[in-house]
Amino acid sequence: MSDVHRSIAHVMVLLQHPVDGRVLTVRHQPHSWHSPGLLTVVGGRLEAGEFFDEGATRELAEETGIVIAPERLEFCQLVHLYAADGERVTGVVFLAREWEGEPYNREPGTHSDLVWADPGSPPEDCHPFTHEVLRHFAAGLRYANVIAAELRGGGGAP
Repeated sequence: MSDVHRSIAHVMVLLQHPVDGRVLTVRHQPHSWHSPGLLTVVGGRLEAGEFFDEGATRELAEETGIVIAPERLEFCQLVHLYAADGERVTGVVFLAREWEGEPYNREPGTHSDLVWADPGSPPEDCHPFTHEVLRHFAAGLRYANVIAAELRGGGGAP
């Protein structure tokens, strides 16, 4: 048995603006292998030894500089993604309504900018997976099966 960890779980955070309800998304650089130039929700793969909420707060801090305790996250959504590469991925989405500080792009090599998006009307340049996560969030759905459209060079979850 290999001791290499391979996670098929993703964690995501919808950082929701307290005034207008928009949520923070990140725009991937044009050279991104899975989301070139597209908006995705904040998140990524769960790492070895992490619980979902711990991974979500780690991803939030890594991508936006926002540091919050895992217990401040609200469970929002569970998605089962059939990614374009054929992999089945479980995605756990959390909501953060309160935080301190201003989010900023902590990964300029990966993301070109941060964009506040209306979840009820996601921008056309969202990754198909992100579009579905935002749409389900706006509709109040807690579970969804999502099939992401194939993108140039692949295209899985955020």
